[in-house]
Amino acid sequence: MCTYLKNMEGYKLNDLKLKDFDYIQEMFDRAFKRQKVEDDKETAEIKKLMEIIPDEEEVTIDAIPLVVKSLSIVDWKIHKEGRKSYYQIIRADGKSQMYMIFSHMLKSFDREDLETLYKLVKAKYKSTKPVEDLDLVLWNDLKTMFEPHEKDVVWRNQKDYKVLS
Repeated sequence: MCTYLKNMEGYKLNDLKLKDFDYIQEMFDRAFKRQKVEDDKETAEIKKLMEIIPDEEEVTIDAIPLVVKSLSIVDWKIHKEGRKSYYQIIRADGKSQMYMIFSHMLKSFDREDLETLYKLVKAKYKSTKPVEDLDLVLWNDLKTMFEPHEKDVVWRNQKDYKVLS
């Protein structure tokens, strides 16, 4: 009813106080008919835009994702350039990204990426131990994250810290 009162030619409640009921009813009916005609036109336009497809038919929808997740990690290597060493992370599409520091890798990875990398590193060093320094660092960092143990230095040091706030 509020919608129809708004459409009553801009009258305010004070303007309607002095009018008799029949006159107000007539104004309301005109506004109601006008609103109904506008609603019917809008409904007709929407029906033109819609196409009903029976359940038996297969429907293919081309959807464009709003956020594109980078492809899963499939491999990793230690890449060396002179004295510098980098973690080279290779994704399923063949693209790779290089990181010098593990913490930089953490900033651009989500949990799924870290779990995948951990599984790959764990599979590689299942029966052997890492020999290269960067391999050892990566293995230890991931192991500490996914297999916390009381005797690990990181967790042992946590007991010595006091939380201030």
